[in-house]
Amino acid sequence: MTLLHISLLGEFACHTAEGQPLAFPTRKVDALLAYLAASPFRRHPRSLLAGLLWEDMSESRARTNLRQTLSRLQHTFPEGIRGSLIVNAQEVGLKISAAEVDLEAFERLLAGGTPETLERALALYRGPFLEGMAECSDAFEDWLMAQRRRLDEQLQQLMHRLLDHYVLTGAIDPGIQLALRLLENDPLDEGVQRTLIRLYLYQDRIGAALEQYRCCRERLADELGIAPAPETERLKDELLALLPRYPGDENDLPRESDDLPECPQVIEAAATARTRRRLESSGRPSLAVLAFVPLEDANLHHHLGDGLAEDIATELGRFRELDVIAPSSALVYRHTHATPEQVGSELGVDYILEGHLRCQGERLRLTARLLTTSRAHQVWAERYDCQLNELFEVQDDMVCHIVGSLAGRIEDDRLAQARRKPPQDWQVYDLWLRGWHALRRSNLPDIREARRYFQQALARDPQFARAYVGLALAHLNEWACYSWNHWVFLQQEALELGRKAVALDAHDHRAHCMLGLAELYGRHYEAANRELSLALTLNPNDADVLAHASFALALAGDPERGVEAARKALRLAPYRPEWYAGMAGIAFFSAHLYGEAIETMASAPQAFCNTPAFIAASYAHLGHPEQGASHRDTVYRHYHYQLARGTFPEHTGCLDWLMALDPYRRTDDAEHYLEGLRKAGFE
Repeated sequence: MTLLHISLLGEFACHTAEGQPLAFPTRKVDALLAYLAASPFRRHPRSLLAGLLWEDMSESRARTNLRQTLSRLQHTFPEGIRGSLIVNAQEVGLKISAAEVDLEAFERLLAGGTPETLERALALYRGPFLEGMAECSDAFEDWLMAQRRRLDEQLQQLMHRLLDHYVLTGAIDPGIQLALRLLENDPLDEGVQRTLIRLYLYQDRIGAALEQYRCCRERLADELGIAPAPETERLKDELLALLPRYPGDENDLPRESDDLPECPQVIEAAATARTRRRLESSGRPSLAVLAFVPLEDANLHHHLGDGLAEDIATELGRFRELDVIAPSSALVYRHTHATPEQVGSELGVDYILEGHLRCQGERLRLTARLLTTSRAHQVWAERYDCQLNELFEVQDDMVCHIVGSLAGRIEDDRLAQARRKPPQDWQVYDLWLRGWHALRRSNLPDIREARRYFQQALARDPQFARAYVGLALAHLNEWACYSWNHWVFLQQEALELGRKAVALDAHDHRAHCMLGLAELYGRHYEAANRELSLALTLNPNDADVLAHASFALALAGDPERGVEAARKALRLAPYRPEWYAGMAGIAFFSAHLYGEAIETMASAPQAFCNTPAFIAASYAHLGHPEQGASHRDTVYRHYHYQLARGTFPEHTGCLDWLMALDPYRRTDDAEHYLEGLRKAGFE
């Protein structure tokens, strides 16, 4: 039973299980308990402890002082806690079961290696090891400094791993907060500097990005005498190309000060939302498809292992009898050693599908097994040896067995109706996988790389519908990340790509979703509703489609269905890009669920240029317009940037701009939004 809670990360503290703080009479008592707590799995010889704390004394005097210090420690403990110490003639220790130590929890969570355990470990790190601990002896100081160096290195590795995770999943604000923390410790880390610059760019904070570039350049020159790397200079050129047309040069552009009130807590807000959403069980069997791990060159077949997992998850998602976690969330476990139980707990699923693949020329060996997450019991397993162009039949066989195992027998005609058209050429599929893999990254060069792959796929097979969907998504991603102008998506190209994809494959739910979005921005509401409804019918588990549909249905006049789609999207994608929160927040606001809108958008307050507007309007409708003041100011900054870029006529007011960004079908819905904006102080 835990009797004590001991904090070693940051200032030393000790509390009883009931939360009562314990104050010890001398710094030596603090140091002794801290040393024992830092290594709770072994006992220490009295001679070692005496020499550690009283190295400048004779052995007999040091042992006497140790005995007195132990007596003071025991007497400070309440009577029921004194048994937590192990004291005999030769050794002193702390019972493992008696104390909960933050250092031990930190290292255990760090070893877990999943995004959730890394975030929890980071939250435990309140400061340097035994911060402010008064000097006790040179030997103790040497031990203390060695521990601090070791833990600081672990902390830096932890934060770099988390930053990579945030960048890959599109969690922009958490990435900014973490990059700033990393640069406090090492401002000369040019890789982190570039990451922060790009994250500012994703939020259209060009002034902040350029200021960060200048800080990076000056630091490198002053302290190392070197210029920024070519990659950093290319990133600066990318910024300058997006710079609004202000008089003077870029050095006159102010650094945006729109770090919204939610920003420092975005990591905690997202973690809290994940915990709450995964408790919203539908009662259906739920599963996650983990990446298929290549057994040879992981870099060569990384896109194949991820793409295969995503395709299988997509096909499984077509069955309403199942809940399927978004591939983007399941794939974060690819480089961890998480057990099925841990994956099940963190994703809130009952089953996982895992496997390995090996490519040998044109042949593929694939192993797969379906496990329960409660006891890692194997439900189904199979090994496949096939030609690469037979992979689609293998996928069908897997889907049939998994759905049959979890949801009972599925009729053959239902399986046939659900299936998208496979390409006839393996190389076409491989090109599409490479494009899809690149599209998961948000860098402008990656978006352009994805577009090239999709175009190459269409050059080989002009009838491959998924490549047209990929091009439409590349178009949408470039708009969302770089153009900051909803009207860009109105271009006829998006509409034509969606219609082409639907005509070639009427079972491709993503094609219907992209077409539905294009129709929405063309204000063809009936067509938009029809296409989005078809997309959700064809695949009720695709979290990306659910998130897109959440706000689109709300704008098209059906906020209740939008809310249903939003909640399911957030539950199926625990680790998700920020645009999920922006789109889901619009659905909640449109349904007058202001608290849920604010809570959802708190994890991504700058997901889109108008996300702060919906936050401000939500606060205003709740009667607290003052809480949305900084959000309103941020929206005006985006508005003025757009004016300076000339992306809409100069006479357009901010309210007109906001109303055009999200074209509500129903007059009542538009008035509700407009009323909230006016109450929030928009003019």
